[in-house]
Amino acid sequence: MLNYFFKKLKKFVLFILILLVLMILSLIGNFYTSFKFSKKYTEPSNVFEFVENNKEENKAEEIYFTEENKKYLEDKNIWAIRIDKNGQVVESFKKPHEVKNKFEISDVVRFTRYYLNDYPVFTFVVDDGVLVLAYPKNSLDKFPFNYYSYDLAKINIFILLVSILLFSILVYVFYVYEVKSIFKKLNPLQEAINNVFDEDFKGLEEEGELKEISKTINEANEKFINLKKSQASWLRGISHDIRTPLTKISWEMEGIKNKENFDEVKRIENQVIKISRIIEDLNLTNSLENLSDKHFECKDPISVIRKLIVNSLNENPNKEIIFENKINKEIKIKMDNHLFYRMLENILNNSIKYGEGKIYINYEILYDSLLISITNEGSPIDYSVIKRLNEENLSDVQRHGMGLFVSKQICNLHKGRMKIENYDQAVSVSFIFDLK
Repeated sequence: MLNYFFKKLKKFVLFILILLVLMILSLIGNFYTSFKFSKKYTEPSNVFEFVENNKEENKAEEIYFTEENKKYLEDKNIWAIRIDKNGQVVESFKKPHEVKNKFEISDVVRFTRYYLNDYPVFTFVVDDGVLVLAYPKNSLDKFPFNYYSYDLAKINIFILLVSILLFSILVYVFYVYEVKSIFKKLNPLQEAINNVFDEDFKGLEEEGELKEISKTINEANEKFINLKKSQASWLRGISHDIRTPLTKISWEMEGIKNKENFDEVKRIENQVIKISRIIEDLNLTNSLENLSDKHFECKDPISVIRKLIVNSLNENPNKEIIFENKINKEIKIKMDNHLFYRMLENILNNSIKYGEGKIYINYEILYDSLLISITNEGSPIDYSVIKRLNEENLSDVQRHGMGLFVSKQICNLHKGRMKIENYDQAVSVSFIFDLK
């Protein structure tokens, strides 16, 4: 198990290292683009220095836009004007038509700090006025205190967005891969844990990072199977050892029975029969734990109920059993006839034996569920018996408990619910099966 988590930790560390490498590559890309685009446009001060050094001087005036300077400015994609002290343009090179020829002092201050007709411009003081160098639109962005490359800003933002996108995709791919990898390995374990107490349990392959857990689950199933076999063997042995003396006791009771001790012998025989019934129920309980509903068939339980009522009336003609069938159509549930009969028989026998009046068997559909209830008039069932039944506690099963427990097991095997309700002068046991 620890090896599995250590391996996952290594993958996580590797993932972090990959992210760091990508971040470093992104920074290198930013530095490279910054260097590259910084060379695209020559710094204004360098341009001014070149123009200043190559101007022509004569007695009349100075000429800044000589042929050499014009060629230089054209190569740098820069247009320029020279403004005298009165704001008049006295010399220009490729001045756009929208740029006026006469400027106020406020205009000069404004474009010195910002833009001139959306052109980023830079001003330099010369002897008779101001020299203005203008770069192409959207080439540089100006601030009152500095400037930077517009293209460089765009490429840096693009690189940042691409980096974030790549990081997100990488994180998502890594997450999906790891989640699928984990579930691919854990799903068989979960399925095996759910079926660890089943007879048809399929052993896990003991390999890979989770081989220790797989081995533990396989060992748990093996121990459970061995325990069930031991339990079944023990019950069979005990049942055989007890039945033999009980049979001998029954024979001896028949031999010594007479008019004087008939009641006493009959009482002992009843106890022997009760012990035999308990042993039979114990064996049935053990076998029910290992049964599944694979061999069950979809049938209408009404035939089983009618057969049970007929048999019970034949055996107990003095008892009044009232059957109320409120369903006028065929109802089918997945069931086993023999077990379903035994489930209802245990409850009906208890009602006949311990009830003090009429017995009602109700058969109806209630809220998309099939409801079969057996109600007998008489004293309620002790709460301790119901509590033991809910806790699956088989201690003290002399009255009600064992038959109720077997019926509950059979009901659960049929995917149903068993409910016991006490009334003032009656007891009702219901079996509820979902019809959806």
